[in-house]
Order: sequence, then structure tokens, then C-alpha cells
Amino acid sequence: MQAKLLGNWNWGIRWAQIVRRELLVNWLFIKSEIWVGVVPGLIFLCVAWNSQESPTGELLPVLAWGTLYFFLCTYTFCVANQMMGVVGDRINQRDRPLCRGLISYQGAKRRWIASLVGFSVVGWQLGVFEWTLLWQLCIIALTLGRLGVEWPTKHFFLGLGAIAQMAAAWQIVEPINLVKWTWILLVAILCSAVVGIQDLSDREGDVATGVNTFPVTFGNVGSRVILCIGFLLLPLAIHVGLLMPAGFNNHLLPWAIAQALVSWGVAVRVILYQSPTADRDTYLLALAWYYIILGSASAVL
Repeated sequence: MQAKLLGNWNWGIRWAQIVRRELLVNWLFIKSEIWVGVVPGLIFLCVAWNSQESPTGELLPVLAWGTLYFFLCTYTFCVANQMMGVVGDRINQRDRPLCRGLISYQGAKRRWIASLVGFSVVGWQLGVFEWTLLWQLCIIALTLGRLGVEWPTKHFFLGLGAIAQMAAAWQIVEPINLVKWTWILLVAILCSAVVGIQDLSDREGDVATGVNTFPVTFGNVGSRVILCIGFLLLPLAIHVGLLMPAGFNNHLLPWAIAQALVSWGVAVRVILYQSPTADRDTYLLALAWYYIILGSASAVL
């Protein structure tokens, strides 16, 4: 009897260690991308929910499904991206699972395939399978297709990814009409124009591995000047393209001021603070701008 209890105890410990290790590996895969993969999707989902009259109690299950969906959306990209970018990650992102030797390439591949299947099933269940498929095609193009090594194609497919993210978030709640499509497409185009800011901190590793990102192609000074100009002009583009057509009013004013101040803050930082750590912080500020733009849809759509 004692031996049986001891065996069950050891079995429980082994399973606890396996679960703990798997949680650690999965966290290391996605921890740097949650802010761009999960958070924006949930913000836009909440905006879509706010646009309709539904009982508040029904929001929690929708949020739970949305969290699972955007987690899988982020995870499928991160695993594929890190499988193809181990050499560069050893310079830029040394804490990632493959760099640390926590799992093998084959182990990552098995996780990726399983996540693709799970992502497809959840997307089908939520009625957003077309956007799930679009994002999977973007992932394959950027990683296995090696289209992510040149900045024009990388920006193009990340723009498509933004469309897939916003469209899925809204369609989980309700169908997308023409007005919402106009908003989604313009935001995606603007984001794809300045998405090169995410590559500033990884320039050293990208140069070493022959990845022609926006900062590598235009150089440190040139890329910063272009991005600075882009973020200085973004508030004008948002005002003319999104806010004015919606009928600018007092409800939109706080959003307009907030997005302008944050965008101009990014423009200043990208010139004045030039180090990998500072560039990562500047990128997070740029994500805050994206969050504000998504949030502002609550006063527009």
C-alpha cells in the first residue's frame, strides 16, 4: 500500500513538472508578442461588444473565447517565426526556448502543427475561419516562404495580419458592415506603413543574418528620420481619414488628443533615444498608439 502511494506521488510530481515546463516554454514563446497579438484583439472585441446592446453578463464568455483565439493566433506565429529565426534570436532574443535549448526543433514543429489545428478549430467555432485562414497564410508566407526577410513583403503581410486581427475581433461579436470595413482597412494600411519601428531594436541581429528589415535597408539614421516623419503625420491621417468622416464631436476629441500626443511622443523618442532597450520602449509606446486608435472606434463605429 505504501509503495503504491509513493508511486502515485512520484507520478503526480512528474506530471506537475511536465506541466510547469510546458507553461514556461509556451510563455517564453509568446511573452514579447502578447502586447501586439492578444491585447489589441481583445480591445477591438470589447469595442465591438460596446457597439451593440447585449447583457453585460454575456461579455465574459465572449472574452474567454476571444482570449483563447488571440492566444492561438499569437502562438502560431511566434513558434513558426522562432523556428526560422534561431540564428538571429541568439543575438537579439536569447531567452527564447529554442535558443536556450529548452526544446528541440522537432518539438517546436510538433507544437506549431498542434496549435494550427487548435487555432483552426476555435476559428471555425467562433465563425471567423476565413480570418483564421488568412493569418495562417500570412504566417506561412512570412516564415516558411521567407517573405519576412525583405521589408516590403514583411510590411504587406503584417498589414494583412492586422486586417485579420481586427476583422476576427469584430466578427466574433457581429457582422462587419461597409463603414467598419473602411475603418479597419485604413488603420491596417497606416499600421503597415510604420510597422518598421518594431525592427529597430533587432537591427544588429538582422544585419548579421541577412534579414533586410526597414532599419537595415534604410540605415539607422534614414529609418529613424522616415519613422519620425511618419509618426508626426499619423494624427493628421487619422483625423482626415477616420475622425472627420465620422463627424468630429466632443466624444472624439479626447481620443484625437491622446493619439496625437502619443504618436508625437513616438516621433520624438525614435530620434532622441537610440539603443536596443530604448527602441523596445519606443515600440511599446507605438503599441499604445495602436490601442488608442482601436479604442477610439468606440466613439466612431
